[in-house]
Amino acid sequence: MTDLPATVDAGQPRWRVPRTARDPRAWHVLAAFAVVGFVIGISQNGAAGVVQDQVKDLDTTVDVLGFTMVAYSLGVVVGAPLLMVGLGRMGRRPLLIWMAATFLVATVATVVAPTVEALMAIRFVAGLPHGALLGVASFVAMTVLGRERRGKAVSIIMLGLTTSLIVGVPFVQWLSNAAGWRAAYGVIAMIAAVALVGVWAFTPDVPGSEHASPRSELRALRGRPLWTAIIAITIGFAGLGAVFSYIVPLLEVTNGYSADQVTWILVIWGLAMTLGAYAGGRLTDRSHLGAGRLGLALSAVALLGIGLVGDVPLFTVALLFLLGSSIQVFSQASQVHLMDVMHGSPSLGSALAHAALNAATAVGTGLGALVIAAGWGYQAPAWVALVLAAVAMVLITVGPGYRSPVREG
Repeated sequence: MTDLPATVDAGQPRWRVPRTARDPRAWHVLAAFAVVGFVIGISQNGAAGVVQDQVKDLDTTVDVLGFTMVAYSLGVVVGAPLLMVGLGRMGRRPLLIWMAATFLVATVATVVAPTVEALMAIRFVAGLPHGALLGVASFVAMTVLGRERRGKAVSIIMLGLTTSLIVGVPFVQWLSNAAGWRAAYGVIAMIAAVALVGVWAFTPDVPGSEHASPRSELRALRGRPLWTAIIAITIGFAGLGAVFSYIVPLLEVTNGYSADQVTWILVIWGLAMTLGAYAGGRLTDRSHLGAGRLGLALSAVALLGIGLVGDVPLFTVALLFLLGSSIQVFSQASQVHLMDVMHGSPSLGSALAHAALNAATAVGTGLGALVIAAGWGYQAPAWVALVLAAVAMVLITVGPGYRSPVREG
């Protein structure tokens, strides 16, 4: 990587932009985005680690709390395309700053949510900037590294997300047990403040699209390859939401692990996701279509195993490791494919990828809540996810844009 050129034109008020952003260093920019991914990962995935404590504090049930996670994911689904279509001309730096600030405010509001109904509404708002943050950050990271290393650019931000699973989510689960889930989200709010400062300090002012308009951006949302890719991501990634959203009761209730043991299993899960992010970046730069098919196929094997032997403790942990690593490979490959399909508007393509991933989380988590509420147990969501993965495999094998890809490589 090389240092980036200064991005502030001569004659502009330079005092408004810190020196670190006027004369940016690539590693600083990518590190700031990794922190953004880290805090978003803790906020979203940490919800699964505090479910048991929220049940007691908010006087509700696990399946109802599952819909607070659905609300967050729906916020991402709504916010990502809405913000990117409406703000296409806005500079990438101010857009990232405003979205990071909105995320911080919503995280603080989560800490003081008085009821489960209020929590659902707040988590929806918290999800609104998620896709724009990660989508625009992915585009700026790709600008830093160059298009030929776009898989690595996406993987650096995803490493922030997966690192949160190794360190952040287990810590949130432990802190929730020790001091309550509100204290856990208070710490998340502090990290969100650090992320906001990092974005302000290091993000170069990459311009928006001069010709962008809601009409032109909406025109980019046409074509069978695009919608096939969106549907494939949504259906294929649903397995993660279906299983991970209920991972704590699966481990504690179905497999008999203690809360302390679950903390360390969550660390193992995070390691699996990080391994998948690392491998996914390398495999995607070789062939994003091949990487996506491999990741989804291995995910289906893991889901089948959880459905069959997900009540055998050691097998369950091993299968969760396989699921976490393989679904991450599929996720990264799918994001790059969607950016390639929308090569005329890569920021919107990346944001749509995150919207699709969170639509998947909403689908998986919601279906999981329904089968759990029906009394089918905590293994049942894996069977639902397996059916969806099979459909997704058909799409990414013979669907438009996959048989004759728009751009390979």
